[in-house]
Amino acid sequence: MAKSDDAKSSMEITSVTPIVATFRQALHTFSDKNKHELETNMNKLKTLMDRLTAEDLAFNKDLSNPLYWKMPFKAPCTYIEVFQNSLLNMSIFVLKPGFKMPMHDHPHMHGMLKVISGEVNIRSYSEYPLNEAISEIDFATRARFEAARIARGIHKKRRLFAKISSDRICKANSSCCVLTPTISNFHEIEALDEPAAFFDILSPPYDSLIEDIGPRKCGYYFVCNEISTNVVELEEMEVPKCFYCDQQPYLGPVLT
Repeated sequence: MAKSDDAKSSMEITSVTPIVATFRQALHTFSDKNKHELETNMNKLKTLMDRLTAEDLAFNKDLSNPLYWKMPFKAPCTYIEVFQNSLLNMSIFVLKPGFKMPMHDHPHMHGMLKVISGEVNIRSYSEYPLNEAISEIDFATRARFEAARIARGIHKKRRLFAKISSDRICKANSSCCVLTPTISNFHEIEALDEPAAFFDILSPPYDSLIEDIGPRKCGYYFVCNEISTNVVELEEMEVPKCFYCDQQPYLGPVLT
């Protein structure tokens, strides 16, 4: 890209709201025509995500009130769809105090997660072939095989070894968390002493098709065996009954 084009791009980003700039960069980042520059564009997207605030998304602060979560029959999680098409999903999740979103995976997906309110503990895992040397290409092949298995509905009792890749407490001023098809692809997210909200971008979205395989399905897991201080064995399970969401509308800027 010429310098003049770079300057124009920078001017366009600074002339729109932060969430619109993030939205446009996400579309650019995950477009097939730009996949040869994925790493560079992911870094640009991360820079924008790191700056996002609850105000940028017009986040409803009533959802951060502990009393809201004490209402009868209130779901433990509130889902806000910000944007979705066949390329990506942008959403906000709000968790009640002390609630842990169960460990889940993201088959053949890239993602970023930014806390915008409260505090969460995010523990992420990468698949870890115990006593086995394996390349990133082999990891990708294995991930593709597992995605095909899940798409066919053969999704019970999968067991795998995983290494803790990150275990951090994130606040509104923390940098965003990043996941790839092979790195930090499994995670669990726990709200601490107050309601917590995070904004995330996933590409491609769940239920989108993996070529020659089928739809991306979300798998849920629990630690069935601790191998060492940072290596565990995971076992697949049904969606936990404690995990369900209600919905609220997105109130932020129109994304165009």
